[in-house]
Parts: sequence; C-alpha cells; structure tokens
Amino acid sequence: MASQITFFDLPRKPTNKCWSANAWKTRLILNYKSIPYTTEWLEFADIAPHHKALSIPPNPEIPDLPKDFPSAYTIPTIHFLKDGTYMQDSGALARELEKRYPSPSLHLDTPQQAAIEALWSKMLPILLPAITPQIVADLLTERSAAYFVETRERAFKIKMSDWEKIEADTAWAEAAPALTGFGDVLREKGGPFVLGAEPSYADFIVVAVMQFMRAAGEGIFERFVGTDEALGRLYEASKQWLEKDT
Repeated sequence: MASQITFFDLPRKPTNKCWSANAWKTRLILNYKSIPYTTEWLEFADIAPHHKALSIPPNPEIPDLPKDFPSAYTIPTIHFLKDGTYMQDSGALARELEKRYPSPSLHLDTPQQAAIEALWSKMLPILLPAITPQIVADLLTERSAAYFVETRERAFKIKMSDWEKIEADTAWAEAAPALTGFGDVLREKGGPFVLGAEPSYADFIVVAVMQFMRAAGEGIFERFVGTDEALGRLYEASKQWLEKDT
C-alpha cells in the first residue's frame, strides 16, 4: 500500500532506528493502526530550519521548560500526504491520527492515561539527567550530539560534565515511586494493558519510554523493566508494534 504519511524522526548511530520516547509514542500509533508511512531523518540542528521553511506552526511555549530550551520545533512531526498538512507534538498527533484513522481506537483521555502522563512527568526530570551522557555518547550522531550538548547546557545552565557526575543509583531510587506507579495503573484491570485486554494510547506512552530506555542501554532497560513485573508483561504484549522502527 502506498505511503500516506511522511514521519520525521531523529537519526541515531550506527544505523538509523527510532530511539526517542516522543517519536515512539507516535510511531507506535502508526504501527498499531497499520497506517502506511515512510520515515525521513532530521538531525537536531535541522529541525527548526526545516519546519520554518515549510511554515509549520511552532509548538506553544512549555511553562516548565527554560526559556532557552529549543521546544518550538520538535520531533515527531508528520506530513499528511493526502491534504499536505504538517503537524508536530506527540499529543496533538495522537488526537489527529485518532480522528483520521479511528479504528482501532486509541481510547484517548482515559483516567489511566492522565495517571500515566503524570507519572512520566514526575519521573523524567529525575532519570533523564542520569542517562543523558550515555545517550549523547552512544546514540546521537556527532552533529546532533554537538547541538544537543550546546543547547542543553545553555538552557539548563549546567555542563554535561556535571551530568556525568550524577549518581545513577540515587536517581533510580528517587524515581522508584513513579516506576511502581506505572505498574499499579497496569494492574488496575488485570493487564497486560491498562484497560485489560485492549491496548490504548496510555500503554503506548509507557512502551515508548521502555523502548527509549532500551536504546539508551540494555542495562538501563533491564533496570527499568525489572522494577515491576507488569512493565515486562506490557512490553512483551506490545512487541508487534515495535517491529517497524525505520
């Protein structure tokens, strides 16, 4: 079937495969709904010039992020080939894809999704600094790594060398309640998915985070999944939608 969507994603080394949690949130939807698409890879430094040239509207400002953080133009971005529309932001894309391709349903805006998103927001600032140096070293191309380090150091007023000093065990211990919270939500209706037998967007948020952790390192992934058996069951139940990663 001919491609209906161009999906813009971030490259990685040594070969291009999806690694970003936010990109995986959208890619999982495309794979789950069996929407034909092709991937184009955009280096970090090329996202804003590419999007501006196409007059893609910038994302709204995010109050919790530093003013210098480059959040106006981001990945994932989709080009809907049928009508020429471009759209970015994983949350907005989930709603748009559900509208255009309603079956199978993503069951958006459930209480479980709200709980998952709150836990992710709580966990992200704790764990991300502890694993960022490994992401920069092992995943990012040389050009993307240089841009990533320069923009993050300017926005957060902290050197990457300082992030490298963060004690990983301390970060994991602080993130433990949020990780256990994921498992609690997954157990509410018996699993393996948050609604029981049927997947939803809430599941894809968690699976995207797990696949991001796997890209960051097998040890990081095992530590994440090992915090609660419900996470491993969800990952196994979702593997079919992780196969197309390019």
